[in-house]
Amino acid sequence: CRSGAISVFKDGRYWHIAGGILAPDELVPQIISWLKVSTQASGTAVLFHAMPERLMPEFADGGWEITMVGIEPIIELETVDWSGPQMRWIRRQTSFCSRHGLVVTEISKPDLSLRNELRQIYREDLADRPYPNSLRLMEGTFDPEQLQRRRLFVATDKEHQAVEGFLICSPMRGGSEWAFESYRRRRQAPRGPMAFLFRTVMDQLKDEGCDRVSLCLVPGKRVNDPVLKQGAYAFRQALACWYNHLTFLFNVKGQDRFKQRFRPTEEPRYTFGSNTSSVGLVLSLIRATGSSRPNMRNLSKNLWRSVKQKFGRSSR
Repeated sequence: CRSGAISVFKDGRYWHIAGGILAPDELVPQIISWLKVSTQASGTAVLFHAMPERLMPEFADGGWEITMVGIEPIIELETVDWSGPQMRWIRRQTSFCSRHGLVVTEISKPDLSLRNELRQIYREDLADRPYPNSLRLMEGTFDPEQLQRRRLFVATDKEHQAVEGFLICSPMRGGSEWAFESYRRRRQAPRGPMAFLFRTVMDQLKDEGCDRVSLCLVPGKRVNDPVLKQGAYAFRQALACWYNHLTFLFNVKGQDRFKQRFRPTEEPRYTFGSNTSSVGLVLSLIRATGSSRPNMRNLSKNLWRSVKQKFGRSSR
């Protein structure tokens, strides 16, 4: 009926869907049913990533496999308040940036010079990490020439006219909610540009009447929580191992510590799968995200640093 849409990343017989279903609520059950029937005949496995709990009944009724995959930190803008001891760190970071002349500006159409500067910051921020590019399905894509409905905010040093960091937000629920998907900082930036950007943009979105901000999925967190754990055991254990022990590969726990500074509420997220096996799911996800191709030099450095820190703490 051309009243709904999904965006699919294909990996062989696996279809990965990270954006959910774009359709009126009353059509969602029909689309779920159609998708399963139409793919079963060909043996295609469909995987919806990071889906909210409210859609579980529709998928459960259709016989889909439901697996807990992590937590999504949510900021309720109506109640956000930067006062009190819990927000002391945020206030310190933003005050430091303000004293050093940083300002946040929204850019609707970045010119060539700014696009090049943003790309430089992007490359610089990822230069010493195991993955030189954003992981598909896990992080927001970065393309300053193709913002489309995304919004770009930059933190600029007024005196030197240099961009110290940027944040790209993606719309959700018709613009009443925004996802902070892609954010990078210059390596030599003053302390706190990301906290400064997050707080300033949240305040602007609140003034615009927006309801919520998503800080995006923290994979592996609380997947074995007695209340929340559900679904494919092997997949959950792989995610839990990643969150707890593989920080040298991709520091999910470090990202989570930063997000927790904003005191978000935590909402569980799930994958909904059809015709899936746990081993096939893990292998397909590795391929689809691009995590099978790390920079081995940076990976070795990070692993060695992690081992030294671990044994250093043990000796103390």
